[in-house]
Amino acid sequence: MVRIIEVDLGRLGLRFPRSEVGMVIAQPYVKFSNVEPFPLLPKFRDGALAGIDATLAIALNTDHGAEKTHFTVFPECTLPGLEGFDRINAAMTADSWPAGTVVIGGFEGLTPAQFTELVGRPGTTYDHDGNSLTRLHEDHWVNCCVTWAKVGAGDVRSWIQPKIEPAGVELNVPNERMFKGRSIFRFRGTYADTHAPYQFATLICFDWIGVRDERRIWEWLLRDIEQAASVNQAQLPLTWLFVAQCNPEPSHTSFMAQVQPFFSAVDFPGVLREDTCLVMANVAGNAVPGGAAQYGRSAVIFATGKFQKAESLPTFCGGGPIQRPGNPLENYRDAVFRERGACIHSFRQLNPGALPAGAAGKRFALADAAVHPFPGTNDPRAPARLVPAAVKWVNDELDDPQKSLAVKFPTWPLAGAVGIAHQRSVDVLRWLPSPALSRAILIASPGTKACADEWEKKQGNAVKHVLNTFSILDVAQYPTQFHALGPHASIFRGDIGIEVVAVSGRSHEECNEHIASQALVHRGQLLVVSRDEENTSWNPRFGRFLDQGAEKKSEVNITDPRSAVIQIGFQDFLRAYQEAANEAALRGAIDAAIS
Repeated sequence: MVRIIEVDLGRLGLRFPRSEVGMVIAQPYVKFSNVEPFPLLPKFRDGALAGIDATLAIALNTDHGAEKTHFTVFPECTLPGLEGFDRINAAMTADSWPAGTVVIGGFEGLTPAQFTELVGRPGTTYDHDGNSLTRLHEDHWVNCCVTWAKVGAGDVRSWIQPKIEPAGVELNVPNERMFKGRSIFRFRGTYADTHAPYQFATLICFDWIGVRDERRIWEWLLRDIEQAASVNQAQLPLTWLFVAQCNPEPSHTSFMAQVQPFFSAVDFPGVLREDTCLVMANVAGNAVPGGAAQYGRSAVIFATGKFQKAESLPTFCGGGPIQRPGNPLENYRDAVFRERGACIHSFRQLNPGALPAGAAGKRFALADAAVHPFPGTNDPRAPARLVPAAVKWVNDELDDPQKSLAVKFPTWPLAGAVGIAHQRSVDVLRWLPSPALSRAILIASPGTKACADEWEKKQGNAVKHVLNTFSILDVAQYPTQFHALGPHASIFRGDIGIEVVAVSGRSHEECNEHIASQALVHRGQLLVVSRDEENTSWNPRFGRFLDQGAEKKSEVNITDPRSAVIQIGFQDFLRAYQEAANEAALRGAIDAAIS
């Protein structure tokens, strides 16, 4: 069985506000040695310590707007051993660190000697009965987490909890074996200014799905809470369950399949879970902000229907098939942080039990959810503030080197120049504000919905088309000014400005109809570079509304048939680029096409 050890934080003076709490979750990038006990690689250790300092500084700053950061979480396997423990302990002991706060952290793999030393640190509590060190042998290594609390008197206490069940990768080891814990700490207390109880606990990654003696590990926890409630013939809540992960597949069926039974009121009815906050804190899949095929997807999950479902909010979304392929958690309020690269999440988590009934209580689960950078990072996806969905999505697409003509056609004469031009466009587009980026995608891709969480390959191809178009114009020595406020950008021929739109659709006809429907207001000439699925040349017969011979106006509208509009198929641009021996030759070809 799994022992559950109750810790009464209320007696120690630790009380949380009932309405909301401040949270900070570190999402660092980690790499380990491939030899037990799987410590962090030496080159990552200094960065891990700097990451601790950065995360704790963000927790102190309380940019999320709560009175303090009540919970700070470091995922599984991220804290560098005894140095990491001492770093956090010292920070929390300082006068500047507020009382009434908790820090939860998962440690790199520890040797028996290191773990024994950790257990002996002053102020620590360890289950010597269930996890006796006499069971810890030389061929063991330990995966554990620590929960620190700065209590009402200002003292810092900590509780050390070994992982209970090893994951597959921890079983399939050549030399040593993971020490299996036998207990979980369950922390309880009452909210400030009330007698209403709160409770929380932490599981380490695989413990969320692991089984001990024919019960899931979380079932042992709920069973214990129900037994405690039955003493007074009452019900007790589980307010927070933290799952500290180093999980390459956070949306895997095995993990998501446990959400429904965990929240189900059929079993363990004495444990109130409608308002439970399930916190999935994972490591990053990239050393910097960006897309990743693995890891990331830290999330906060609720069963309650009191919260509104997040659609396209800054920083986080409501899950769905893209974030949870095959496991969308449709019946739950799934707040998934979009950023899968290294970053630090900061937010206020609202308690649904404190919200009024009806429309007045309709809120989102999280408020002021910001993404902060680790030291040395300068990226619009981690700006220490909210990150709109369009900013995250477009920047991830801009990371793709395959969108560069220099990568696709490296032997063409101007490949070097177009590679530099591509990067110039990427650097400018990265930092455009969210409305401009969103508008740029909506103009470039016919039939696109405004919700960036629904953008996929089609919109990614539109980004490639925009980058390719302006890379060629750049190499042709047309200075470009991106703005995406209507047309994508302005280019300049001497003192004369020409506004440019790049649009990618199934056909040139579809591109024509789409641009006409946008009613783009532009000054002077408008150049439309359209690309169909086969990348064919544009034929003027495709769209009679484009009048290339119209008299130039100081301000014209594309819906006006007299507008000065030029349309060129991207194939013609590409051919000019392919055949040009140098920048001057490309400039001449482009001049001829748009004059």
